[in-house]
Amino acid sequence: MDYRSELSWALILLISLTLFLAGLGSYPLLDPDEGRNAQVALETVKEGHWLPPTLEGRVRYQKPPLYYWMVATSFLVLGPRETSARLPSALAALMGIMLTYLLGNSLWGKEKGLLAALVTATTLIYVVYSHIVIFDMVLTAFILASLFFSWKGLEEENRKAWISASLFIALAFLTKGPVGIIIPFMALIPLIIYKLAIDKERISIPILAPLMTFLIVAVPPFLLAEVKSPGYCYHFFWLENVVRYLRPVFHREAPFYFYLVVIILGFLPWTVLLPRIFKRLGGLWSLYPHRTVFLVSWILLPTLFFTLAKSKMPHYILPTFPAWALLLAGAWKENERIPKGLIPGLIIFYLVFFLVAMPLYSKRKSAAFAVPLIVKTESIPVYTYKAPKTYSLSFYLREEVPNIQSREGLKETLESANKAYILVKRSRLSDLDDLGIPLTIKILGTTPKFALILVTRAHPLPEDP
Repeated sequence: MDYRSELSWALILLISLTLFLAGLGSYPLLDPDEGRNAQVALETVKEGHWLPPTLEGRVRYQKPPLYYWMVATSFLVLGPRETSARLPSALAALMGIMLTYLLGNSLWGKEKGLLAALVTATTLIYVVYSHIVIFDMVLTAFILASLFFSWKGLEEENRKAWISASLFIALAFLTKGPVGIIIPFMALIPLIIYKLAIDKERISIPILAPLMTFLIVAVPPFLLAEVKSPGYCYHFFWLENVVRYLRPVFHREAPFYFYLVVIILGFLPWTVLLPRIFKRLGGLWSLYPHRTVFLVSWILLPTLFFTLAKSKMPHYILPTFPAWALLLAGAWKENERIPKGLIPGLIIFYLVFFLVAMPLYSKRKSAAFAVPLIVKTESIPVYTYKAPKTYSLSFYLREEVPNIQSREGLKETLESANKAYILVKRSRLSDLDDLGIPLTIKILGTTPKFALILVTRAHPLPEDP
């Protein structure tokens, strides 16, 4: 690929659009995350629960409202379906590619900016999360924007850029909370210290206008949520952020080297070039100390921060991957070229992944298979049994599906209904034996994980007069 061609940016944009939009609607929403987040957005539209967000009528404390608003808006425009649910993540991924190019252009020049954008657009973890109904791709785009404008503010002494940076930090904060502030600050503070302590530079950073911008954008939604649901801020800031960081509350423990594995796998196919970064890092530092400090801090400090956390998930460090691409671009030499068949091969791989592999995988991770098997009537209720996180069923049925949590509760429920649809884990089918009620059980459909059954009483209850 000739990066000097004027068509290069258009080609990268076309590649990005292909990778991020292909297959958005080719497979059902996956549980628990996609089904849950889509259901919150659907309730926002149907019930008007814009603040605070709700899940099955209960306040959703875990995340701020902005991402739910984005998905809800997509539902209003395109209707509630898989494509519209995943579209905010895909568009955020595209925004991130544009920002990676702009930042790379500012750091290294146009050609290396294009290279950084191409690397980011084809990185495994970036492409995968562009297709998931989850907060982190939107968060990544806003963090990228904040760091792009912060870099311009520092290097060009551009006061207006700091206001833009503050705006995007506020949007990142409204997307996923304090981490939207923490990651930009981790990238910027070492650079500011380096300029002050090593280079003895005088730095002029406006405080009042950026601070007011942040407060005007970020604070009102939390205040309104607190007014409508007292205790919202305590639950969100303390329980969902501080406690989650300090304790393995959500059973997301992982070994200390977890994020090393995430980087190795997530940066594919470019992982083989990581040694090139480390080999040339010293030379890059001596030539471009500010840029190198900036990118290394952006990678190292958030990765260390999340390594120390008790709860670990791969997407927590997603915002650091554009920095890896930018650092690789900085270390790239003029005479080096990408193998000709690599990019076409990657496009084919990702298309097969989303159009073929993901529909097959969804059979293990979604309850959507049950929806066409259910004939909705008021007289036949729908339940799940010991499957509390199958939110996709509620989304597709457009109604709350109660989850029965115990064998005793299952017996009580079936004693009061002549017929009922029950989504149950296949490993739990034996729980329906010997309930002391004469029942007929018909298996309507199965996946490797779930079974949908229709339970009918052998002796129907008398109808109410």
